[in-house]
Amino acid sequence: MWSEQIAFGGIYLPVFLAFLAAAGLGYLLLRFVLLRLRAYRLFWHPALAGAAFFIIVLASLLLVFGP
Repeated sequence: MWSEQIAFGGIYLPVFLAFLAAAGLGYLLLRFVLLRLRAYRLFWHPALAGAAFFIIVLASLLLVFGP
């Protein structure tokens, strides 16, 4: 169903790069919401929590839309 590469301007890129870009956009949206709700003050290390949220978003995208 999925090809292993995406042709973008004559350059072949791995599909995982598209998932990383989509996860980055999803993480930025989630980060904006969490900053507006001031939810980052609940975490001991906000940067570590942000990295964990990025991994969660990426894993969710791969589980739902992955190959």
